Amino acid sequence: MSSEIENLIDELPQASYQRIDEIVLTLEGILSEIECKLPTEDDYKKAYECLDISRAKDVIVLIRAWNESNNILNTNEVKINNKEQGINTINKLTKELKIMLQQIPLVNTTFNNDSLSEF
Repeated sequence: MSSEIENLIDELPQASYQRIDEIVLTLEGILSEIECKLPTEDDYKKAYECLDISRAKDVIVLIRAWNESNNILNTNEVKINNKEQGINTINKLTKELKIMLQQIPLVNTTFNNDSLSEF
């Protein structure tokens, strides 16, 4: 995983609602660019990489849902009684996403560092 992608993921827990949305869109773009070639019977590593792409997309959906729910609570000025739980949730999702993306070879993507530099 490139350091730019890792930096984006690390930024998630303390980012604003809008910034999380930008990061999620960027990560979705990166994942959509990765080719997942169907593995041969003996190529278990490729099978796990393809599975990790799908799992990473699922975690991104959870991050987006977490971000939306926090934005609604903050917009309505509702006091979050369990703020610590929300922080634990985004920290867990961020860690999970980082682990998955480390297992996916990003060399197959045309999504390059120039695309990341705008963020």
